[in-house]
Amino acid sequence: MTTEIKIILIVTGILLLLLTIVLSSRSRIRRVYRRYLKVGNSVGLTGSQFASTAIDQLDLNITLGVTDGELADAYSPKQNMLIMSRQVCDTASLASLTITAHELGHAMQQQKNDTMFGLSQIWRRINRFTSKFFTPLLIASFIVLFFNMSTALTLLWIAIGVFIFNFLEKIITIPVEYNASKRALWYLKEYHYVSNTELHKAKKLLGIAAQTYIASLFDGLIIFGNKLNALFSKGGKKKRRR
Repeated sequence: MTTEIKIILIVTGILLLLLTIVLSSRSRIRRVYRRYLKVGNSVGLTGSQFASTAIDQLDLNITLGVTDGELADAYSPKQNMLIMSRQVCDTASLASLTITAHELGHAMQQQKNDTMFGLSQIWRRINRFTSKFFTPLLIASFIVLFFNMSTALTLLWIAIGVFIFNFLEKIITIPVEYNASKRALWYLKEYHYVSNTELHKAKKLLGIAAQTYIASLFDGLIIFGNKLNALFSKGGKKKRRR
């Protein structure tokens, strides 16, 4: 077995392991979400009813929006909008309260001028621009490789720098998400929207959701590894043809 084959097998094994972690964590959050979507809440409020009441209680200057798709709920600081999936919006379930409260947690972060939340938004805007250059830089480094090794390596290192910037954005996002969940649990308990038993289940749902934030760190690694592998595999085939 050649060294090249050993390296390919090791890289493939690592990518498969990371892919398993990512998929399993997402699969788990969907299972728990669907289970708690069938569990009613003691106050009998749908996600939209709860959100409307919470916006008034917390004096938040935000609007509500609805979107299709499972677990598509989000908070848009640019639009000052809480975006709810139809299931969460229309269902009087424990999952609806928990997920809505989490997104309201982000609205509270913005209202309180939370430092980490503000930093994550700035980082995200910059990353949205820089990430566009990742694939072109990889392709350019591969093409230039046949003419100038030094320039090719420079382009590759710039691409790696763009990837690291993207990776750091996800690291910054993790404490922001944890803080939003902490604010959500505080609000649900403080304003008596959930019983102690329901609070325990809400913690479980948010805890599993937090695992998906951590697992998302590996998304970029998998994509980056696959792109590099594809590029250099093509390069190896061209060399062998010659």
